[in-house]
Amino acid sequence: MVLLYQAKKPPRVAQNNIVAEISALDYQGVGVAKINGKTWFIENALPGERVQFKVTEEKGRYGKGTATRILQPSAARREAKCPHYAQCGGCQSQHIDAALQRESKQHALFRRLRALQAEQIEMMPMIVGEQWQYRRRARLSLMFDIKSKRLILGFRQKNSQDIVPIRHCDVLVPALNDLLPKLTALFADWSAPKALGHIELVAADNGVAMLLRHMGKAAEQDRKRLLAFAEQERLMLFWQDDAVEHWFGGAPYYRLSDGTQLYFDIRDFIQINGALNQRMIDTATDWLDLNDGDNLLDLFCGMGNFTLPLSRKVKSAVGIEGVSAMVEKAGKNAERNQCHNVQFYRNDLDQPFADQAWTNTRFNKILLDPPRSGAAFALNALCALGAEKVLYVSCNPATLVRDAEILLNFGYRLKKAAMIDMFPNTGHLESISLFEKQQ
Repeated sequence: MVLLYQAKKPPRVAQNNIVAEISALDYQGVGVAKINGKTWFIENALPGERVQFKVTEEKGRYGKGTATRILQPSAARREAKCPHYAQCGGCQSQHIDAALQRESKQHALFRRLRALQAEQIEMMPMIVGEQWQYRRRARLSLMFDIKSKRLILGFRQKNSQDIVPIRHCDVLVPALNDLLPKLTALFADWSAPKALGHIELVAADNGVAMLLRHMGKAAEQDRKRLLAFAEQERLMLFWQDDAVEHWFGGAPYYRLSDGTQLYFDIRDFIQINGALNQRMIDTATDWLDLNDGDNLLDLFCGMGNFTLPLSRKVKSAVGIEGVSAMVEKAGKNAERNQCHNVQFYRNDLDQPFADQAWTNTRFNKILLDPPRSGAAFALNALCALGAEKVLYVSCNPATLVRDAEILLNFGYRLKKAAMIDMFPNTGHLESISLFEKQQ
């Protein structure tokens, strides 16, 4: 047998100080340039700028880089409000004027959607809120620095496992910001600092909920100090070593404008922007044109964020969720809010559901709010229900476009869409789209 050896290609050497003229901005706040026919995506670069950049990744048809020097700045460039912006991985767009952030996201969304069908789509005004102090959830890392022998509390550094010490974050709501220096002081004297994991904070409407992840049991003196801190700060305190335990305070909830109160557990998903969550619910109600003759189906319903407020407008509502614990919470929320025309079911949405008991109802309106991976696996079964209107809430434009194509192939038409500025100063894009069945 003959063995053939092929010399390995030498690794690409990182290139620095390449000059680029930035022509556009993608929806994630990254500058776009063309050099010798190749497309480059360059962080920290804005349209109209001339920059020097270093290569971080290069493929055959495109490359990625980071601007190291701004040779000709744009008028839309802003000084970042946060002193940690260059290191922290939380925000990506503080150097970009707010109007340009929103415009680039909306342009990217509308351009992709318009390419789907010849029929005109009604592109609605973007749904916007506050640029700062909007985020009601935070996950903070804790690490004991062996060299300095001090505890560091903060957020993960961009593209790194290192932690950036944080005492104030401009996108967090004030209730969470007020806690940051106090938490740093509390854990500075922890008897086993290497056992500390991370902290999750959620600003509910009845106070702040806090979860401490810890390796092993707490020393008694630490436990007493933590409980005293929770009482002093009026926290709802949760502890996790193996399982999550509720140590102090009540159960967190948030309240909607119609009076609906949604209780949740500390680790449950909730929309981080409370004000725009309400605007999104109002838009869904309006676009679906709900009335007391409608039967509404809500897929990926969670604990009822859409199902319960929308149920007040319709004849009946059914919420479907794949996680049993969330179905149970949604049912309890329905009881608490006296929503008697609602039922919740656990169903694997990647399986056919035509034989499920809840499909005996003739649903004429459907809402879905899937995860970033989208809902392609559920759309065949969904479209078989023949609803006249489908409202799709998306946090990923790529999977929205993919799923929209499936809906169009089943005879739906995209009637209207809007961008929701749910996550200012970041590269995330939320949207809402209405599809109607062709007659």
